[in-house]
Amino acid sequence: MLTKEKLGAFAMFLFSIAYGYGATQIPLSYFARQESFNSKTMPFALSITGIIISVLIIILPSVDPEGKEHFKTAFKGKVWSTTIFLLILMALYGFIMPFLGFLISSFLFLVTGFYILGERRFFIMVFSATLLVFILWFFLSAILGMYMAPGEIFYLLGVIND
Repeated sequence: MLTKEKLGAFAMFLFSIAYGYGATQIPLSYFARQESFNSKTMPFALSITGIIISVLIIILPSVDPEGKEHFKTAFKGKVWSTTIFLLILMALYGFIMPFLGFLISSFLFLVTGFYILGERRFFIMVFSATLLVFILWFFLSAILGMYMAPGEIFYLLGVIND
């Protein structure tokens, strides 16, 4: 019997394979190729870990094989519109990030995500999104030293001169 755990593990298996393939496509500079830890290391390790765990879930027997509900009944009656809207929002976030930059696109992503998930208190949405985005930006740029591109819109508007 195909349970929801086995189906989820199979989906994770396919995702991990695709993620591992994507990790092999990351370009490395000459010096990074000689390092033991580079930009390919963590994605590749996560891919291998995901493959191993999902294969174990697929091949090992279920704890209670008779008591598990079938995957069709497990997903019946769920509200799929929220999930679909969040997936669309994540795709849009990836598309608008280069144009609006990290701060603005992340703020809009979080506020819209909060709204989709049912939060209607405007102050709570704006305050928490602003706080989270600025803390994350500070951590990435100031502490880790990562360059966060401001976004093409600032160049087009003339706010930043190149």
